[in-house]
Amino acid sequence: MNQLSRSTGLKIAAVIVLVLTLIDMVVYELPDLASGMVAVDQAADAVGGPPFFMVILGFAFDILAIVAAYGTWQAQRWGVILVIVVSAFNCISAAAAAIFAPWVATRIFGVVSLILFLGVIYLCLRREPDSLSRSFETGVAK
Repeated sequence: MNQLSRSTGLKIAAVIVLVLTLIDMVVYELPDLASGMVAVDQAADAVGGPPFFMVILGFAFDILAIVAAYGTWQAQRWGVILVIVVSAFNCISAAAAAIFAPWVATRIFGVVSLILFLGVIYLCLRREPDSLSRSFETGVAK
């Protein structure tokens, strides 16, 4: 059985972070930023949702996540650390969305995001498979 190399795992993690971040930016952050502070705060009071400062904070974390995804794709240590930190923040945010979001689609996206960001953290923390253990799996000792 072929094992996933660390560099491939980091590339998969970078793609997951980038795709989820772009979806979050396009669907949630950019429309709220375009609406402005007054409209977002009125909607947050009426229907429920984040206040405007949380929208700005979320947008800043999205930009940071894009930079982190690039660093992780390049297998840079700073990128991997930044992806772990951003993914941990996004896990908290996704858990809150899964529990408290007023719309079902947002709750589903929150659950899926939570699972994927936990997977990203796992991919970033796993180590390269040992060459000695590979030789025992194939039955050839070197």
